[in-house]
Amino acid sequence: MPHFPKPWFRPSRNIWYVQIGGRQHNLGADEKEAFRRYHELMAAPPTKTEPPHTPAESVAVLLDRFVDWVEQHQSPDTYRWYKDRLQSFLDFKTDQFRVKELAVAQLKPFHVQEWIDGMESRKKRAKPLKSGTKRNCVRAVKRAMKWAEEQGYIEHSPIAHLKKPAGGKRDNVISPEIHCDILAKTRDQNFRDLCHFCFLTGSRAAEALAIEARHVELSNHRIVFPIDEEKMERAPRIIYLNDEAELIIRTLALKHTTGKLFRNTRGHDWHPDATNCRLRYLAKKIGKKVCLTDYRHSLATRLLTAGVDALTVSIILGHADPSMLAKVYQHINHEHSYLLEALRKATSSGV
Repeated sequence: MPHFPKPWFRPSRNIWYVQIGGRQHNLGADEKEAFRRYHELMAAPPTKTEPPHTPAESVAVLLDRFVDWVEQHQSPDTYRWYKDRLQSFLDFKTDQFRVKELAVAQLKPFHVQEWIDGMESRKKRAKPLKSGTKRNCVRAVKRAMKWAEEQGYIEHSPIAHLKKPAGGKRDNVISPEIHCDILAKTRDQNFRDLCHFCFLTGSRAAEALAIEARHVELSNHRIVFPIDEEKMERAPRIIYLNDEAELIIRTLALKHTTGKLFRNTRGHDWHPDATNCRLRYLAKKIGKKVCLTDYRHSLATRLLTAGVDALTVSIILGHADPSMLAKVYQHINHEHSYLLEALRKATSSGV
């Protein structure tokens, strides 16, 4: 028997859809009108000249496709990251427009900007949005539209020229003294191991949480993520281990031959939200707000102030572009004693 496409309802969008001939049609929110439109589409003769996807499709349909693609091809955390932000964008509405009702051709940069401004105005009673939060929200929408352009769903992204807000400065440094205080006031060895490993290696938080026994090369004193598991997928990511970091990894690798090495006291994988909660709790005891990523910035600061050249520091941190040190770690400019000592060393030859 021939198979006929049937409409379906997506509660998150409050819209009926049907897919005919490889194209997804928005049938609207009213069920009766949606089925009338569906029968109209089924009765219409197929047109060979009509492209499978047209810019007249709604923003909601396009973002749905992107999120579905991310779910299939990216990690669960990446899927949730995009889904939360794009759903917030689609839910945004004003007296003049509703984002989920806009066609792609109607989408303008000011729609995204008003969404960001609207989020900030709702949070003014607590605190304004961080610059990084604004940047990530804009980045999520721009990436979805760029993906649609790359896939051929649309000819050009309607928000290609929208500028992303500047990111925040990474200047929260965890000194060795504060790190010792964190370890002393942490109740379990599992979390102490995770924090100390990040302090010693400067690995990204996501990298530390993703380490498995198969990534460990103790003979070379390093951890290696293959290209397809590396953040930018440009080259294998190598995390170098000193003696203390190697001891932590060796102990965990013997304990957990499969799955993630860093786990909580219940034997479950650490989730980023859980580590953030632990550090927020510790912040009350140590008097300083920190996160695992701060350990990465702290290692970069320690290496630079110790006189390690910028290229070596970039390689240790796994930067794709060594110039990131100059752009991101500008707080080194305020280390007056370090800069003065560097000048003295350079001029001590009497030249």
